[in-house]
Amino acid sequence: MTETRRTNLFALLFFIYFIVVSFALAFLPAMANLSDGTYMLLAQLLCFLPPLTLYFVLTKKNIKQTLRLNPLGWKNALIIISFGISIQPLMSLLSYAAALFFPNPVEQSISGIHSSGFLLSMVSVAILPALFEEVFSRGILLSGYTFLGKWKAAFASALLFGLLHLNPQQLPYAFVVGFLFCFLVERTDSLYASILPHMVINGTTVFSIFSETAAETAASVEMSETMILVSLTLMVLLSIPWLAVLLYLFLRINPPKGEFTLMDENGKPYQERFLSPTIITIFAIYAVFGLLPYLIS
Repeated sequence: MTETRRTNLFALLFFIYFIVVSFALAFLPAMANLSDGTYMLLAQLLCFLPPLTLYFVLTKKNIKQTLRLNPLGWKNALIIISFGISIQPLMSLLSYAAALFFPNPVEQSISGIHSSGFLLSMVSVAILPALFEEVFSRGILLSGYTFLGKWKAAFASALLFGLLHLNPQQLPYAFVVGFLFCFLVERTDSLYASILPHMVINGTTVFSIFSETAAETAASVEMSETMILVSLTLMVLLSIPWLAVLLYLFLRINPPKGEFTLMDENGKPYQERFLSPTIITIFAIYAVFGLLPYLIS
C-alpha cells in the first residue's frame, strides 16, 4: 500500500470514528447536564486524542518529523500572528456568503459559549481545536500526502480539513484558510506556523462573542444582507495591501527550499493519486452527515 493510500485510509477511519463518537456523546444523558464549554472540551479530547495517539503507536513514525515540530522564530511568529488577524475579513466574507444558504453553527452556539465563561471557552473553542485539527490536517495528512506533490498535498489536506467540519457553511472558508496554512507550514517546515494563526482566528471569535454589546448585536441585525456583503467586501479590499506586505516579508524570511524529487521507472517525477474509493467514501459520509441534514431541515 502506498503512503497516499495509507493516509487516505487513516482519514476515512478518522472520519468514521469522529462521527460515531460525536453522535454517541450527543445522546449520552450525562452530557446533557454539562455546559457547552465543558461539552466541547470533552468532545475535542475524545474525538481527537485517541485516534491521533493510536496513529503514531501503530505506524511508529517519528512524531517530531511527521508533525514538523521545528522552531518557528520570532520574526515568523509575528508575521504569522499578523496574518491570522488580517485574513479574517476574507474569512468573514466567505462565511457570510455561505450563511446566506446554510445556517452558521457558530452563531447558533453563541449563547452556550457565552454562558460557559471566557477561559473555558478559549480552551475549548480556540486552543484545543487549533492543536488537534492542525496535528490531523497539517501534521499527519500533509506529511502523508508528500508523494502527491506539494500543491496537490496542500489541496488534499485543505479539502479534508474543510469536510471535517461536517457542515457546508464552514467548508468554503475552512478550505481556503486550510490551503494557506499548508503553504505556511511548507515554507517554514514548522507546524507552529498553522497552529498560531488557527488559535488567533478562533480566539478572536471567542473574544468578539464576549466583547460584543447588545447594541452592536442589534445594529448588525438591522443591516441588510447587501449592506453587510458590501461592508465585508470593502474590508477585504482594504486588507489586501497589508496581506501583500506580510507575504513579502514572509517570503524574504522563508525562501524556497530545494526539494528532492523521486523519479519513477520512466524517469518522470513520481507522484501518487489522491482520488480513490476511500476518498469517495469520505465524500459520501460528508454528503450524508454534513450536507443532507441541512438540505432536508
